[in-house]
Amino acid sequence: MWTKSTNSKGISKAAKGAALEHKAIAAMTEIGMYVAKSVDPQCPFDLVAVDPESGTVYLVDVKTKSVRKNCPPGWTDKSTRINRVLSKKQREFVDKTGLDIQLFIE
Repeated sequence: MWTKSTNSKGISKAAKGAALEHKAIAAMTEIGMYVAKSVDPQCPFDLVAVDPESGTVYLVDVKTKSVRKNCPPGWTDKSTRINRVLSKKQREFVDKTGLDIQLFIE
């Protein structure tokens, strides 16, 4: 039987990701950017943000901070954090198009 993956607070990863995407949208619109959300689940980025003053377009991938559980004693907070980087598909997109994908991590 399939079960949803949840964190310690009982929130599914999908719900946490969706909430963080909306938080990113709110943060970008508050500073005056236009923001569009991708509807394609295979899209290499989550959001497109446009600075209306400069015309600069940003492709944004939203990622949540994660930490390793059950680490050996003495590990610092920094060493338990999981580093978030572009996926292979995202790197291929960047290489092919020459466009950058910005990470919004929280």
